[in-house]
Amino acid sequence: MARTGASTMSPPSDYSLRRLEIERCRQEIAAVEAAILGGHPDVEGLCRALADWSEELRMLQNEERRQALNLATS
Repeated sequence: MARTGASTMSPPSDYSLRRLEIERCRQEIAAVEAAILGGHPDVEGLCRALADWSEELRMLQNEERRQALNLATS
């Protein structure tokens, strides 16, 4: 019998979502680096993508550090 109604699973925490986003950034960065090293002709576009993904990763990591400090001081 199929279950209906709300799921009993809790939604992922902010920490879990941020870790997934960090991993995605790392995967995207690796893919861009591989394309550059593989001789993809759009080096300029790939460099922009690399800069964007790297900045996204820095922002997520900074947020993670801020939250860790907030937890440690509360």
